[in-house]
Amino acid sequence: MTPFASSRAASEKGFTLTELVLIIVILGILAVVVIEKWPSGMKEEAAAREFKRLFRLTQHKAITRPFTGTATAWGIVINNNRYTIQQGATGPADPEYQNRCLLDDCTMTLTGPAVWFNGLGEPIDGAGTLLTSSSARTYIIGGTKLFTLCPETGYINEGNTCP
Repeated sequence: MTPFASSRAASEKGFTLTELVLIIVILGILAVVVIEKWPSGMKEEAAAREFKRLFRLTQHKAITRPFTGTATAWGIVINNNRYTIQQGATGPADPEYQNRCLLDDCTMTLTGPAVWFNGLGEPIDGAGTLLTSSSARTYIIGGTKLFTLCPETGYINEGNTCP
């Protein structure tokens, strides 16, 4: 004959329906709190950081490679939310950065003019003329984030002013 205590322990394995419902309700409340507290605009911030890095990379390529004129200047060309880092207006593109989208998301808007860098890392236009404060380049990411390429330094600054 089986003792009463051991048959009772065998029947109490698992959770009761009340316990399961209570756990589901608690998880639901936690999920709502997390969604409410989740920061917004993270995608635009990540795209902005990537965009700044692209300018630094392009400027670095221009400084570390031989520069003999506009045909060897490195630049960024933006077209239909896509960018390409290339050497000269008709020169070879960097295969890794050819016709790419920010964050690999082509729905993220990206607008702005092409810009080139000379061998000193200074921003120039397509004719090889140094940019001036009156010819600063502005770029817009995601329809709201504005960036300015400061002609004096080649620094890409968030907003429409240069330090």
